[in-house]
Amino acid sequence: MEIKKIEKNDRTIKFSVKGATPALVNAIRRAIQVNVKSFAVDNVNIYENTSVMFNEMLAHRLGMLPIQTDTKTYKKKDTVTLMVEKEGPCTVYSKDIRSTDPKIEVIDKKIPILKLGKEQKIKIEMEATVDSGRTHTKWLPGIMSYSYNKDVFTVNVESFGGMQPKEIIEQAVEEIKAKAEELKKAVNKM
Repeated sequence: MEIKKIEKNDRTIKFSVKGATPALVNAIRRAIQVNVKSFAVDNVNIYENTSVMFNEMLAHRLGMLPIQTDTKTYKKKDTVTLMVEKEGPCTVYSKDIRSTDPKIEVIDKKIPILKLGKEQKIKIEMEATVDSGRTHTKWLPGIMSYSYNKDVFTVNVESFGGMQPKEIIEQAVEEIKAKAEELKKAVNKM
């Protein structure tokens, strides 16, 4: 198999693969979608919300924020607590969210969450949990697309910010290897 880097930056990596099968490349794409684990806000406790935004919509917006993921320290179902408390008039941004672990925080600090009018307040505690896209799309670490021309695949992996694209691919490949080992053990028991 021959791999050549075409383009790389903080959020994307593009490379060509020669000598792989469509099944392998698609298995990596699917592993990214359903097996790679990342952080996402899962439980939201709203202690105070006098804004015009409904609690359900606010919880949904918080759940879609990209959160830095440390897969070496945190495993599936581990949690970190995040908090935000603001009083208007102001716009609440993702930079206003504080974390109990400074390594686990919202990546993009400029995401507007809601606008608070005069004397409007929010006080929210959130639990960010490690899980995968199999549970919900908010846990997707990024997306992968590819094109196939004769015997060369052009692969593009785009991170949502919580992980480096290279780390996403590595995790997907490790998940495939683990599943293959499980299958091998099951076959050997037959």
